[in-house]
Amino acid sequence: MPETRAIALLDSVADEHDAVGVYALFSGGDDSLANALLTSRAQRFRACVHLDTGIGIPETQEFVRETCRDQGWPLLVYRAKDCGQDYDALARQHGFPGPAAHFRMYIRLKERPLEAFVRSQKRHRHDRLVLSTGARRIESERRMGHVQPIRRDGVKLWVNPIHDWTKAQCIDLIAARGARRNPVVELLHMSGECLCGCFAKPQELNEIGLWFPHVKARIDALEEEIRAAGLKACRWGMRPPSSHGHAGRDSAGRISELCQQCEFVWET
Repeated sequence: MPETRAIALLDSVADEHDAVGVYALFSGGDDSLANALLTSRAQRFRACVHLDTGIGIPETQEFVRETCRDQGWPLLVYRAKDCGQDYDALARQHGFPGPAAHFRMYIRLKERPLEAFVRSQKRHRHDRLVLSTGARRIESERRMGHVQPIRRDGVKLWVNPIHDWTKAQCIDLIAARGARRNPVVELLHMSGECLCGCFAKPQELNEIGLWFPHVKARIDALEEEIRAAGLKACRWGMRPPSSHGHAGRDSAGRISELCQQCEFVWET
């Protein structure tokens, strides 16, 4: 059974490295929800972890909180702002980021909160943490070959239990467990937990505004500030005027488990 194999993978990695815990990275999307439902059954499961980028749809964070409460999962939230990273302030200083800046945005908005989480859980030098994500190998042709079941990065043991699952399997698992899907995903087909805009689709902001006008209003106001400051990169989701061609190698060549969906959905 796919579920049994996924849980066994988490348990075997945790046992092999004597990990201090297994943690589900929970963004609020369908894949991360299915993954959390599986990860919560691992022997060393400790909590779900949500990284608050500071530029996401609030309803998704509320969904994460409600789901963890309903399922009885401990939830740990780590905020980019608490790590000195404020998306609005960065945009006011540099303008909105484009594809070439994505890796830098990942470092600021996700990796720094993630490292704060690791520091909070690590007690000894040789401690290891299993980080379980919902990254799937077959989500798109461009993702093929990038998602591996296991990857070690220092103290972090990245495990993708559903790497070979289909979207239908994820939805079926959610339904079988009686869990509620994120309404944001049902409306926008994405979790909206990070709206940095680096790989935004054309008209994405208008689509967001159709269902979540308060989110668009916030970004519109930020656009006005940046335009008034005279910065060229003053439109969210648009490639900055100085960017040409494909995303820079520094950004596109290093793919994170936490940003694969937006990176591979983006079509150059």
